[in-house]
Amino acid sequence: MGQDEPPQRALNSALQAALNASGFVGTWETDLSKATVYPSGSFASLIGVDAQHATSGVPLADFLQGVHPDDRERIAALTHEAHETAGRFEAEFRTLDLNGLTHWIAARGQVETDAHGKGLRCLGIAVDVTDTRQGDTADAERALRTTNQIVEAIVSVRHSIGTLGVPVLQTLVDLLLFELGMELSRRAGRPAGAELQSRSQHLH
Repeated sequence: MGQDEPPQRALNSALQAALNASGFVGTWETDLSKATVYPSGSFASLIGVDAQHATSGVPLADFLQGVHPDDRERIAALTHEAHETAGRFEAEFRTLDLNGLTHWIAARGQVETDAHGKGLRCLGIAVDVTDTRQGDTADAERALRTTNQIVEAIVSVRHSIGTLGVPVLQTLVDLLLFELGMELSRRAGRPAGAELQSRSQHLH
């Protein structure tokens, strides 16, 4: 494979199975040369892409149609900026799933480059945080429980991600774990970082 050719797909069958089992976690790969997105795990259905199209890839323009109309312009601009600058994508936004229901997604992505600094593909991880955004007191316990479940789901897929030899994905997973760990500590009324430290013991 030449230096300027895009790398092979990053996801393997073990990770696909772990993502599907987690229910909360998904990933995506964008081939920048073809403007084609390959969503995996729960992220595919959450952004309105069926399994067949997810496997064969979706044009970026069609993929963005799965973003909620009120967030679509912002996410399209952030996506374009990350791709053009070979930088990082960070956002929380709403999506419309295959049934037209709205979900909140926390997503982190990073563009991989060739030896000349040209962007080849964007790798990312997405987490369904819909239930953690409930603001009223009656839902506080459910939000805490859901946040804990999401952290556990990410921990469970981190090993599979670690076996891929794709440092970008592992870094993004660790960033999300840190952020969710801090949120879990805040919701549980524990010292900042205490929950994350407890989870990190399971990562090694």
